[in-house]
Amino acid sequence: MFNNFNVRNSYETDEERLEKEQLRRQKTALVDRFLVLNQNDLPDDKIPMLRENMLHCSMRKLGEIQSLTCRRVENMQFISFMLGWSGVDRMLIGEVGIGLLKLCTFGCFGLLMVYDWLAMPRKTRYYNYIEVMSVMDYDDYENNG
Repeated sequence: MFNNFNVRNSYETDEERLEKEQLRRQKTALVDRFLVLNQNDLPDDKIPMLRENMLHCSMRKLGEIQSLTCRRVENMQFISFMLGWSGVDRMLIGEVGIGLLKLCTFGCFGLLMVYDWLAMPRKTRYYNYIEVMSVMDYDDYENNG
């Protein structure tokens, strides 16, 4: 009878290991899918760190990250080119103060508008990175990975 107990315990342990492995595979698939879909809209040098951090997030946080809509670099460049004088481009990436300055001064007399045409891809990628990182609470990481 004692042997049956040990066999059943080892069976449950194998079952738990299988569940953890399946969860790890699901997480890896979700994280890789998100990163592939948004690789052009995130900073290249931050993607490995993002992947590592996302793999340690709970499934609930991964769901929240999956639901994020990253700003597209191409769209932001177009907005910067067409409406850069009005500051809309800066407001869309969270820089409301500079956006209002551009609105009041017509793009700082065109100087800041031209700068933004060149810098908008980098700024958009960084904005998306900050958005993803803000969803990942370090307090909510799973202890057992």
